[in-house]
Amino acid sequence: MESSRIEVVKYPKVKHIKMFVNKIKFVENHLHNDFEILLNLTGKGILEINNATYLYGPGDIIFINSGDVHSISSHLDEDNKSRASGPTSLFIQISNHFLREYFPQIHSSVFKSGNLRSSLSADDYTRISKLFTDAAIAYFSETNYFQLDVVASISKALAYVYRHLDYKVINEVQKERINRKKSRMERIISYIDANFDSQIRLEDIATKENLSVTHLSHIFSSSFGMTFQEFVNIKRMEQCIRLMANKEKTLLEISYESGFSDSKYMNKMFLKRFGCTPKEYRKKYGTYYDGPAPETGKFELIYNDQDSLKAVEKYIGK
Repeated sequence: MESSRIEVVKYPKVKHIKMFVNKIKFVENHLHNDFEILLNLTGKGILEINNATYLYGPGDIIFINSGDVHSISSHLDEDNKSRASGPTSLFIQISNHFLREYFPQIHSSVFKSGNLRSSLSADDYTRISKLFTDAAIAYFSETNYFQLDVVASISKALAYVYRHLDYKVINEVQKERINRKKSRMERIISYIDANFDSQIRLEDIATKENLSVTHLSHIFSSSFGMTFQEFVNIKRMEQCIRLMANKEKTLLEISYESGFSDSKYMNKMFLKRFGCTPKEYRKKYGTYYDGPAPETGKFELIYNDQDSLKAVEKYIGK
């Protein structure tokens, strides 16, 4: 899994549209310039967008606005062992340049991220869900003229989004301000990624960004819904989980290599975040997938087109 970053989306099949099915244990904070739709196929997950948390299950559709910082994790529900299986979701990423020649405001639209169930009627929700799955089947199967089917379905689905989701169209000055904020967040997250395993201070980042400590602290709370220190501790716990895959490493070694001052503090953070100690976490969730293990330290499994098609067809009962 890549570190937190601004994700650059590539479009291998259809210009300005990318689709994939992903089985997730954890995807850390990231942002990208595309709109993203998550249609959950199986399991339960937790999606954190800026400072809001969404719990989602099968059939839920989450719309994530361009530039919104978000992370995804499996649900901590031990009764149904959903963390062990993980949510499997269809992801659709749409560039804000999609059909810009015909609908120019898409380039300057800012939506409010959220679950589409809260914005659409039951009938409209069923219709938009079918449009997304129809687009996915065409995209993954690559039958004749599939590009036209994909563009047609996504265009109609976006029409529902525009009619029912809260959004505003911003001017170029506002857009440039948002782009500067994205660039700043990329620099800050990259700095933390490079230094979380050693002593790292809010004051150092504030100096680099020519900001006051108070202002930078506000940026963290508004963007991530947590303090700077909480964000750093989460990064350290993510590293702990990566290193746990190496059975030769002791938890004490993992603690120091992840930047924790001592193992007691690491234990405290795991109990707060996951409700269990690192030892218990390693025992419960050390092996994540039922099949062949993914590469070490990887907490998501992106399906190939054939398996993606099967997952979507199974979801719709085809």
